[in-house]
Parts: sequence; C-alpha cells; structure tokens
Amino acid sequence: MAELFGVSVQAVDGWCRRGCPVEERGAPGRPWVFDALRVADWRFSKADQPEGQDPDTMTPQDRKAWYESESKRRELQVQDRELIPSAEVERVVATAFSAIAQGLRGLPDNIERRTGCTPEIVEAIEHTLDAEMEALADKLVELGALETQEQETA
Repeated sequence: MAELFGVSVQAVDGWCRRGCPVEERGAPGRPWVFDALRVADWRFSKADQPEGQDPDTMTPQDRKAWYESESKRRELQVQDRELIPSAEVERVVATAFSAIAQGLRGLPDNIERRTGCTPEIVEAIEHTLDAEMEALADKLVELGALETQEQETA
C-alpha cells in the first residue's frame, strides 16, 4: 500500500489506526492484506467529509483541547509525510525546474551534433526554447500571485 500510494509504511500504519479498511491483519511472518480499491475510496473520500464540530461552538476547555489535538494531528501528518511543508515543496520544485532548464538548454547542441543541422536551425531551436521557458516562468509567477491572493482573501 505504501508503494502504491507513494507514502511511507508508517503513514499506512497511521491510516490503519484511523480506520483504513483492512482485509486481513498481518502478524510476524504474515503480511497484511488490503483491497486497494477500498483503501483508495477510504483515503480520498475522507478529504470530502466535514471535519466534525465547529470549534467556535465549543466551550473554552473543549476548544483548547480541539486545537491542541488538531495541532498534534498536523504534526503527525507532517511526520508521516501526508503533509509536506510549503518551503520543502518550493525547494524541490525549484530544483526540478532548474534540472529541466539545464537539460533543455543543452538540446540545441545535442541536436546539432546528432543531426548535423545548420546553425540557423539550431539558433531557431534556441529561440523557441527560450521563449517557452520564459512563458513557463511567467505562468509560474502568475500561479504564485493567484495563490497569494487566495490566501489573503481566506
């Protein structure tokens, strides 16, 4: 299940503690048995369910306990890699885009060496790649601005 959903084994263990459907519980030397469709249904339908009580309607003691439990739940989600801090996502995405850009910048030279293209064709490829990378960078800036606007209005 961990490999199928791209999470750690500890995350799947946490899911089981929170009610993930299990066909057969494992034991030492005997693996757990899951129905992947039932697990996927449980996993992805949970996001659509309401969180339960509204903390604004609770007594102060209950509200404090609720916020503390939510804080602990989020800490566990980060620990189990169900939630990933935005700074880490931004770092990984930036690294990935840097690697992609580096690979794209090398394409014209590779094409020239492999096909014997004329310098004019190679230059046209370079201009096209530069234009596409600029358009992609502009789109990423737009998406970042939209996200910031959504956070400010929320």
